Amino acid sequence: MKKCIFIPLCLLLLSPSTRAQQSGIDSLQLNLNAHPQQDTVRVDLLNQLSRLYFTKDAGVAERMGEEALNISNKLGYVKGKIWATRNLALVENTKGNLDKQLQLTLNALKLAEAQGEPRTLGILNNDVGNIFTEQNSPRDALIYLQKSLQIKEQLNEIPEISKTLNNIGSAYIALKQTDSALLYLTRSEKLKLSLRDERGLAYTYENMGIVAMLENRYKTALRYHQLSAQYYKNTDNLPGITKASLNLAEVQTMLGDLKSAEKNLDTARAINEKLGNVKNEMIYYKIRSKLDSARHDYASALKHYQAFSERNIDYFNLEKSRQINRSATKYEAEKKQRENVMLKKEQQLHLATIQQQRVLVLSGAALFLALLLITAMVYRLYKHQQELYQQLNAKNQEVSLQNRIILEQNATLENLNQVKDKIFSVISHDLRSPLAILEGLLFLLKDDKIDARQFSFYTDELWRDVKNTAYMMDNMLQWASNQMKGISVKADDFDLTLLLNQEFELLQTMARQKDVKLSHELKSAILVYADPDMIRLVLRNLINNAIKFTPGGGEIVLLAQLEKGEARVSVKDNGTGIPTEDQHRIFSNIYYSTTGTRNEKGCGLGLHLSKDFVERNHGHIWFESTPGEGSCFSFTVPLSDEQDVNARGYTVVLQDNPVSGMSVLRR
Repeated sequence: MKKCIFIPLCLLLLSPSTRAQQSGIDSLQLNLNAHPQQDTVRVDLLNQLSRLYFTKDAGVAERMGEEALNISNKLGYVKGKIWATRNLALVENTKGNLDKQLQLTLNALKLAEAQGEPRTLGILNNDVGNIFTEQNSPRDALIYLQKSLQIKEQLNEIPEISKTLNNIGSAYIALKQTDSALLYLTRSEKLKLSLRDERGLAYTYENMGIVAMLENRYKTALRYHQLSAQYYKNTDNLPGITKASLNLAEVQTMLGDLKSAEKNLDTARAINEKLGNVKNEMIYYKIRSKLDSARHDYASALKHYQAFSERNIDYFNLEKSRQINRSATKYEAEKKQRENVMLKKEQQLHLATIQQQRVLVLSGAALFLALLLITAMVYRLYKHQQELYQQLNAKNQEVSLQNRIILEQNATLENLNQVKDKIFSVISHDLRSPLAILEGLLFLLKDDKIDARQFSFYTDELWRDVKNTAYMMDNMLQWASNQMKGISVKADDFDLTLLLNQEFELLQTMARQKDVKLSHELKSAILVYADPDMIRLVLRNLINNAIKFTPGGGEIVLLAQLEKGEARVSVKDNGTGIPTEDQHRIFSNIYYSTTGTRNEKGCGLGLHLSKDFVERNHGHIWFESTPGEGSCFSFTVPLSDEQDVNARGYTVVLQDNPVSGMSVLRR
């Protein structure tokens, strides 16, 4: 759907409204200064000023809102509490704290519902709908927004109706239903033009520009965003200026006006540094990457795309935490509901018992007059009461058993939730990050924006990152399996030296990538009795950890000694060492992870899992570390009863192949 932009003459006369707004602020400030009494009049003045200041200076708005809330709490002034809470919620919106804004707005809505004031309910339902739209839940938003519109139309409040119409248009934009969005936005524009509402028109024209962008009408989108930016500036709306600058930069990039796009990006970044809005910062790096790509500056484009990807991951984690919190709240509510049902049944049982006892007492009193039957009746009453007590005790035991089962199920669910949260954390951060970098490089290579020779420059680093990620996934899967269903030890006799040699060549390749010398001194066969897969993972984790924290030019040596029926294996490096204040966390239940000398990442499970596997195989593991000088990790494993002192030894020699340039493993 196309639409021509017509700017009525009345819009050229809108600037006096800005001066009138500033005059109104000055007048309210004078009245506030002249009224120091801590009463409801001062609360109303503070709330009015806080509402006007939140787009100009969020800090001033927050201070006024907090003062209004404190005075209202002391006076028990409910109306003041509602508007002060709503203003503090708007301040959180400028910071990008949508969860906190939603909680404050729902608190205000709860107070308003108790009062039953329609105008306040219409405004607060509109606010809740806006928050759900920003949280990418437009269907939930439409429920509150349609309710708000219904209330405002009953009150015939044209300014408030125009706001809600605009916000319904925003929700349909999030649903990608541009025709419906434009229908509501056009109705909102018509009302705001009649009211000469500059502040409201800024939001409506911003949404119309977004609709035009979704329909690939970039020139139309540019004109709408220019109008939106002008009205945001006229009303000193700093968050709005930031959004308008980002929108203009994106459209200008698509139209090839790169110089203007960069200017608007710089404006958005300068303002957002003051506001601290995380979502706007993420959008800035995304548009900056597109601008660099349009200029054929692919190195800068990749750097800014990585910055966008990192912030996008943080935003994803925030969304994930929000969903987990909602699930936990729902679970607790269902749990309390089940407990209430059980308590109600118990109360009904006790009431029934009491009523039966009352009937029995009354019957006994009546039968007491019959002297001939008194003995028989008392005996019957006694027996019946004993049966009731036995039934009650049986019910109590059944309830206790059910409570114990529920507690055990809750503990199991909590453990599974911890495993799930850790897996989600590793996948969403440590696994997505290297994949995002690889995706960015492949994107450039696919569109011929970087040639194969330039791509090969990054292959070594990509190979190392992917291999580290593979090791992290191995550790994570082993840990998750261990937590959720347990791992059984499959001990057997095997040659520790041979097992090491099978893994050594790959680890040697990873060490060469960092210019680290890796060698071992296991000269003969060492027969041990343990689970070979577990010991293989322990060796791999300890050696990979040493490579991770040893800088280029460093050295790693593997040693082995036989003593008192055990084999002691040590992995010694001259790397960065472990800070003294962190050494107590290495083998604790706290998952501790830091980046390596070349920013290698880990999930914090390797050493914890290694300790578990060594101890399952009746061994011990420990370490010695000096910061700045290196570390030595050692573990023991039982020797086999069939230890052959004359077994054939192995010697590992790494030589450079003069033809291929690769190292060759000889025994």
